[in-house]
Amino acid sequence: MKYLCSLGSNIEPELHFSRAKHYLYQISDELAFTRDILTRPVDIDTPHPFLNALFTIETMLTATQLKQRFNEIEEQLGRDRDDPNRSIKDRTIDIDILGPVDEEPEVPTYLQDIAYELKEE
Repeated sequence: MKYLCSLGSNIEPELHFSRAKHYLYQISDELAFTRDILTRPVDIDTPHPFLNALFTIETMLTATQLKQRFNEIEEQLGRDRDDPNRSIKDRTIDIDILGPVDEEPEVPTYLQDIAYELKEE
């Protein structure tokens, strides 16, 4: 299955993007990334902009298994997944599954400018 996913960070983002990509390649070598872009925070009160990207990953894992692997990567990179306020705090890394590529999942508005980059492959 091929999934469309997003990557975001606003704490040492270049460092955490590099590390996250290293771990993602341990899940699958069938990855394609857009360029990284800086965006304003959405639904979080912080002065720190986010570095964001979209990517596709092809894997035999189910969506549930893949999200579990993404959560493990987030924890390895310092994200406290037990914090009930984690979605409104600055973060080292955030990795989300938007959906299976063949279902044309919705891309968040702030990432739509780069979504076309994955359609080129």
